Amino acid sequence: MLGLISSLFAAQNGPVGSPAVPQEARKGRRKKRNLSAQTEFTSYYGRPVVKKPHWVWPIWLYFWAGGISSGASAIATLAHFYGDKDRDKSIVQAGRYISMAGVIISPVLLIIDLQRPERFVNMLRVLKLRSPLSTGTWILTSLGILTGLNTARQVVEDGLVPENTLPGKLALLSSNDVTQFLQGLDGMALGTYTGVLLSATAVPLWANADEAIAPLFLSSAFSTGAAAISLAQAVSGVKADDLHRLDPVEQYAILAELASLGYAYFKLTPEVRKHVIASPFTKSFLAAVWLGMLGPLILKFISPKKGLPGRLFAIIRSLMVLIGGFFLRYAVIEAGKATADDPDAYHSITRGPARGTPEEQARKYSNGRERPFGKGRSTPEQQPNSFQSNNHADGNEGTLPQGNPQDSQYPGSQTR
Repeated sequence: MLGLISSLFAAQNGPVGSPAVPQEARKGRRKKRNLSAQTEFTSYYGRPVVKKPHWVWPIWLYFWAGGISSGASAIATLAHFYGDKDRDKSIVQAGRYISMAGVIISPVLLIIDLQRPERFVNMLRVLKLRSPLSTGTWILTSLGILTGLNTARQVVEDGLVPENTLPGKLALLSSNDVTQFLQGLDGMALGTYTGVLLSATAVPLWANADEAIAPLFLSSAFSTGAAAISLAQAVSGVKADDLHRLDPVEQYAILAELASLGYAYFKLTPEVRKHVIASPFTKSFLAAVWLGMLGPLILKFISPKKGLPGRLFAIIRSLMVLIGGFFLRYAVIEAGKATADDPDAYHSITRGPARGTPEEQARKYSNGRERPFGKGRSTPEQQPNSFQSNNHADGNEGTLPQGNPQDSQYPGSQTR
């Protein structure tokens, strides 16, 4: 009797000689057990397949400023070699200064995005031609050096630094036609590399429109670069006859933008396209098209050419192209990030072709020769499986058939 009482006491308060467990602690343990029992387990279905990039405003501005610098460098180079030495002198001058401003701002924006300046320096330690990011870093750096040399020469030619001084002599000796030609090539490479960088990722929007993004960004670089030069000419008071020298370049670049954008749109799958036409970034795409492409083309045919009205319309048209170029890059980057969060968009570009019927697969792998479907190669429609056929035939539903699994009565079990 005493043993029974002591065992009940130990069950309530622990073994004899151990400290008593407070009632509150026992309730706490029961609460924890109840909480663990009520834990809700979530499925991985519906979760993003790829991790989206963290890019925010520094990358938007970097793509935009880099595109303007790219187009200005290429246009200044073309005007230097093929333009009129007198009438296109202002194009070369403005193109060099604008390109220099762009290559100064771009590394600063990249360093802000990288958060640590030494990361940008570490990217210059090696050159990986198969890496768009590594190649683009070297393109930007070399463009900065070449643009600096040509801009220094332009400063001396403009009389801001005397030619007979040591800096003036060094500036004239360090730049020539070769450096200007290389600057133009580097400018075109910079305008293309940003599109290649996006298309080389697994983000659905960028991967789905892969071969269209690089031409889109390059043509946008030419249109925004021409617009920046035209804006500088209009503000600086260039003659009205020379103010519209870049209008054909700007028009053809905009037409190339529209063609690239249309090709990319029709190339997208429906799951990816919905992030362009029915998403928070649809207005940005519309702003890029109407404000940066169609609007300037319409103004080109209705605006006056001479006088103060012509100069004002040239300023407005240039500003529209520049703002539209920014919205284009913003929309492409942010809509791409949205598709990375959508697993349906990712699966739509990775889904393989539809699988053929068993008969079609048999003809495919038999080099077109028809082969009868015998035991071990039957289709579910033609011959039921062994469990159904044996059990239903014997009237013994719910029991497994007896026998050797390697016997011929088991279709599909024979070794082929």
